[in-house]
Amino acid sequence: MPTPTSAAFWTLCRDLGPVLRTGMPRCVVSVLAALMAFVTTWTAEAAPAHKPRFAKQWAQVNAHIASAWDGEISKAAELPAPFVGCWPGVPFMFYWDTYFIATGLIAHQRPTLARNNARNLLSIVEKHGYMGNAAPTAWGMNRSQPPYLSPLVRLSYENPPAPYNAEAETRFLRKAYDTLKKEYAFWTDATKPLVESHKTAIEGLARFGQHVGQKELESFHEEYSKRLGLPPVTSAAEKLKLAQHMACEAATGMDFTWRFEHRCLDFAPVELNTNLWLYETNFAWMVATLKLQGEPDWQALADQRKALINKYLWDDTRGIYVDYDATNGKQSRMFTALGFAPLWAGLASPVQAARVIKNLPLIERPWGVITNEPGSAPRDYQWGENSIWAPMQAIVVHGLLRYGARADAKRVAGKFLDLVTKNFIEPQPKTYVDAQGKTVERATQRTFEKYHREGGINDLEYKATTMMGWTAGVFADLFALVTRNR
Repeated sequence: MPTPTSAAFWTLCRDLGPVLRTGMPRCVVSVLAALMAFVTTWTAEAAPAHKPRFAKQWAQVNAHIASAWDGEISKAAELPAPFVGCWPGVPFMFYWDTYFIATGLIAHQRPTLARNNARNLLSIVEKHGYMGNAAPTAWGMNRSQPPYLSPLVRLSYENPPAPYNAEAETRFLRKAYDTLKKEYAFWTDATKPLVESHKTAIEGLARFGQHVGQKELESFHEEYSKRLGLPPVTSAAEKLKLAQHMACEAATGMDFTWRFEHRCLDFAPVELNTNLWLYETNFAWMVATLKLQGEPDWQALADQRKALINKYLWDDTRGIYVDYDATNGKQSRMFTALGFAPLWAGLASPVQAARVIKNLPLIERPWGVITNEPGSAPRDYQWGENSIWAPMQAIVVHGLLRYGARADAKRVAGKFLDLVTKNFIEPQPKTYVDAQGKTVERATQRTFEKYHREGGINDLEYKATTMMGWTAGVFADLFALVTRNR
């Protein structure tokens, strides 16, 4: 526990640090940063002990998920392989969901299904130059989602289907490399013709985008206004402007959130730029693995992006990664679970990681990690301070693990395992009213799409459905993590 003196010393370092660093030599700045990181560690309160409440039932849920994957398989005529998506029989795939589903498939030793998912996304990128929000669909291709295809390819390559065939694996990686470069060009605005712009006012930092037609934007405005209870907008120009921002917000996968204050096109998000850095470092790895010649210097590009992330997305005063409002030239004040993305990817320095980890209490709650720290949101959002979503748990837990915070990782993972298990046994709330006004009783022995910080199912904005998807994938992944060498 911090003493009053140590806490006061940290406050002084925090408040005066930016002032003291002005005009200082680089070596002095480095020493001051290291001192502040040490003080952060020294003065941090120990995390409260967590005793799992449903640990005896975790294995039951894990076994249910493992036995249910085959029943989740879907097919689509436009895709080359059967796949596991969010719901069985639905003939399309959501983008970023697919990566987290694959982590569970790998945990349950289903590498062929994970490979199928990767092959399908690669086929969409090969055809369109990018992976849509949901593909193959007409409505889901007018924007993308957070790019996770490169880490998915690497996950699959490092966990290959049996029997192992070295030549087949090399062919898979070689073809994937060429296809991923097309997607990278989409995000870095190198496509011709340009599908949608991802440029910000900071050269080298990207934003999410969208290319939704005006008619669809008008319809979309009515949809999200009703869903969020927004006040009427009378100006047609203002409606269109807001709809463009909201369509971009949907492209983040977090529809909807106060993270960007409904100005998503203005922001360079931390996870997008982190993932693009990961693409660059993965490309460097692929070039080395495949022994390719004449390829771009991917590591140099990654280093350039990392420097920009550290300059604009790293809040050195608070010791956190945040989004950057490139249009208005200022950092966001909201810390989100995606502030752990640079730890998940391995971009953060040890000093930065230590400081981010000390801010974990801002978002850690009794049932897991909430989407963002409590703030000034004008309303509650399903991606907000009361929500607990599977991918956020995975990003935080693996970020903690990568930098040696194993006890913290196991604690956060155990909380999410408890949350899913609790509602698997007895879902809360037990009933909900559907769109037709009918009261529906929730089935037991199920996992759900989204959860609430109070330990139940999150019905905000729309009713949470029964869903394996990324909830099952992350559960399986974290169960393996927590029970390994338990």
